[in-house]
Amino acid sequence: MIVESVLLKQTQVPVQALDCLTGSGFRQGEAGSLADVDVDYASNRRQEVKEYLECRYNESGKQRVFSAGTYSTMKLKAVIKDVCRVYKVPVSYVNYITTIFEDDNMTWTDLFKLAATNKKVNKFVQDYPQVIEDIRGLMGQPRSASVHASAIIVTPNVKDDEEMECFDYTPIKKVDDILVSELDGYSIDETGLLKNDCLGIKELAKIQSVIDECNKVYNAGITFERLVRGGLDDEKTYRILSKGYTQNVFQFSSAGMTKFLMDMKPCCINDLIAANALYRPATLESGSTQKYLDCKRGDVAPVYLWGTYNALHSTYGVLVGQEQLAQMAREVGGFSLGEGINLVKYISKKKADKIHAMKDKFMSGAANNGCPKEDAVLIWEMIELGCKYLFNFSHATAYAITSYVGAWLKANYPTAFYTVALQWADDKELPPIMSEMEECSSAKVAPPDINTSAEKFFTDYQTDEIFWSLGKIKMLGIKAVEYIINERTKNGPFKSVENFVHRVFKYKLKKYEYWDDADNEQEAIRVPVNARHVKNLILAGCFDKVSNISAVVERYSILDKAATELGFKISAEDYPDHLINQHYFWSMQQIEVCGIGQIDYKRIFDNSYCHHQFKGKASYSTVRKALDKDSEGKKIALCATVTEMEEISYKDKKSGEKKHICKLHLQQNNDLIKLVCWNDFYVENKAELRDIKDKIIIVSAVVKYNDYSGGNSLNTYKTSRLFTLNQQDNGSTQK
Repeated sequence: MIVESVLLKQTQVPVQALDCLTGSGFRQGEAGSLADVDVDYASNRRQEVKEYLECRYNESGKQRVFSAGTYSTMKLKAVIKDVCRVYKVPVSYVNYITTIFEDDNMTWTDLFKLAATNKKVNKFVQDYPQVIEDIRGLMGQPRSASVHASAIIVTPNVKDDEEMECFDYTPIKKVDDILVSELDGYSIDETGLLKNDCLGIKELAKIQSVIDECNKVYNAGITFERLVRGGLDDEKTYRILSKGYTQNVFQFSSAGMTKFLMDMKPCCINDLIAANALYRPATLESGSTQKYLDCKRGDVAPVYLWGTYNALHSTYGVLVGQEQLAQMAREVGGFSLGEGINLVKYISKKKADKIHAMKDKFMSGAANNGCPKEDAVLIWEMIELGCKYLFNFSHATAYAITSYVGAWLKANYPTAFYTVALQWADDKELPPIMSEMEECSSAKVAPPDINTSAEKFFTDYQTDEIFWSLGKIKMLGIKAVEYIINERTKNGPFKSVENFVHRVFKYKLKKYEYWDDADNEQEAIRVPVNARHVKNLILAGCFDKVSNISAVVERYSILDKAATELGFKISAEDYPDHLINQHYFWSMQQIEVCGIGQIDYKRIFDNSYCHHQFKGKASYSTVRKALDKDSEGKKIALCATVTEMEEISYKDKKSGEKKHICKLHLQQNNDLIKLVCWNDFYVENKAELRDIKDKIIIVSAVVKYNDYSGGNSLNTYKTSRLFTLNQQDNGSTQK
């Protein structure tokens, strides 16, 4: 690419435009391909980018900006169903056959491979040969068209001294008033037009929200750019990553990656770049990830083959990035950088003839440079193996910088970070975020409060209390929340649940004197709050503070007052007499309606009749202790709530017998762990396990390290015991 001129244009908003105008076309150099331009934007501002491009380049009424199209193609299952419909094959039979296909990406050849081992599929192929023949030509054909999620193209305004629009370069159609190419992104590239992938990334929007919060509350004067230019060397940031405090940090939140960072102990941005590039299935399988860790920790000395030091010294002799490969090919084999790029492409795409030619050239170039043949052979083997999994360093760097900024904000402004994290989190993400927050920050989550909480999470930065969002309470929609907050803002804090009902429902309940004010326009306004909303507000703990209650069981009295005011009945079925004085019952109600609450599992365990059966066999433990690396191998007794249950069938390799396991997701307040119930235990407790979701259980198990998750889990053993909470007699009973 030859840059002929660079133009800098300042708009009314702080956006800079850098135009690179090419006179000889984009396909320059030995690599012979267009640049792959990926730019990430905050997800909530991606539309602004598109509008800016349209405003910037659609000059004088000319259309130069459009989106690439994309096509979904016909796959085996869909094609068979469509063709069978034409030939009037019974639908039930077709559905039965297609359910046998485990992989929807099966090819036409794969169908015959399956037919060779499956009698039902074989019979189908034999009975309907015309169907099989017809699907051959249809598979892979476009099925439906849509707009590419990110690809935007700007066409040159002049070609061969003639003014042009996008219509002059490629077929264009309109989809919902959006100009869209009839060609997909790959085909656009082949025409010589440069495709720009403008990606909307949720993480960038979250980070900007944290930055805005810090600047508003602390007057911090933070920008993303300042953090990046600040050196990327903050010790606090690397310390929290090394300790495993990675929740809600971009790219680093998974259990496996968290463990990898704890083992790695990152201390600089290069470590984070390497982590992004190395922690991938193929890299893990190749052994490169472990080799990097061993070298970084000093357990093993790095080994550098002839001429590879310059390329590999930053990664301890481990080939990590595609750029390193291109550099080795140039410095050892005498390749140009363009040839090095092509080498990556040929090997990754398994072009055997091209690879063979490249190998001969590499070996010859290495010999000319003085590289020993033995080293040259080993280097080439490293290159061939590495091309299968190597990651692009520039991509890894961009991700690592984003990760660093998020981690920096967590390390230096934890309360603001967790406030935003909780607001953006879905229900499954909330417990691990809160669990981590309790460990590594002074911030704490407070139950929702009718006089403090807002639509979103509200934080009192003087006390570091993050008040639960009213919007997180079940069934309480945005209109109801806004109505409550408007009333509170207009007329002051609510003094009691009766005062709340009196004020919020004053034009809805006829028993109040306000109702008879014929001249009051408010009487015609529909009140979006109902009795169910009030119940859930009470169960969520919103009236605890204003009602001066000291224990969660006292919420029943608040509920009774609301029932009296609003005229609804408290069902004995929903609130049984034997449970209304049980702390765990009201805590579970709170968790169910809003996702926050504290259950005293130790108290439940101690008060259960079965707890004495665990003495001397498996001592009581918490989930948090079980997750600690020092707990591996210990037999424990655990009281927890089952949030999910998954049954899995498998074939025993030794006996060939079909067996089953069951995975239970256990939760103790904000702490989560998995329990694997092996076949014998599963068979013994099969009926109870299938009906165990959302129940509190007491179980004995052994703590085992799980290589896949990178953390501890629980496993049943030969004499493991299971009890479920019996709500009828306020104890526990073995099932």
